[in-house]
Amino acid sequence: MKRLLVLMAMALPALAQQAGNAPKMKVTEFAKEGRSFEIVLSKGDEILSALVEFAEKNNVHTAHFTAIGAVDKATLGWFDPEKRTYKTNAIDEEAEIVSFTGNISTGATGKPAAHGHIVLGMKDGSTRGGHLVEGYISLTLQLFVEEVIAAK
Repeated sequence: MKRLLVLMAMALPALAQQAGNAPKMKVTEFAKEGRSFEIVLSKGDEILSALVEFAEKNNVHTAHFTAIGAVDKATLGWFDPEKRTYKTNAIDEEAEIVSFTGNISTGATGKPAAHGHIVLGMKDGSTRGGHLVEGYISLTLQLFVEEVIAAK
């Protein structure tokens, strides 16, 4: 009986994981020749503008990043699909960056843009998260950037 329950529990997730449930999926294969960077920001630095400046100076067109650190001022956004605009939430206090992940890409203009989602740990132990609109470093931020290059 126990074995039957285990087999049933394993089969349930497989039902939702059948091929064909993502007809709009797009796949791009990347080469293994991209560069890796560590970027350290300091008090007062603005995160997204630093990422754009980094990408411009280092000729990075496509990359993904993760980071940890702390901010003392940030604006987070939540995209409202009905209104097609961002609702913003201001944070004006010290907060730990619990998670920060995103990408750098070049759009139609050919200029790099940084897009990231962030989770902040507040002093009361709660978290706040969303799209990073802007964020200013309070102590430090350590970013790891992985450049990706499309396979030929």
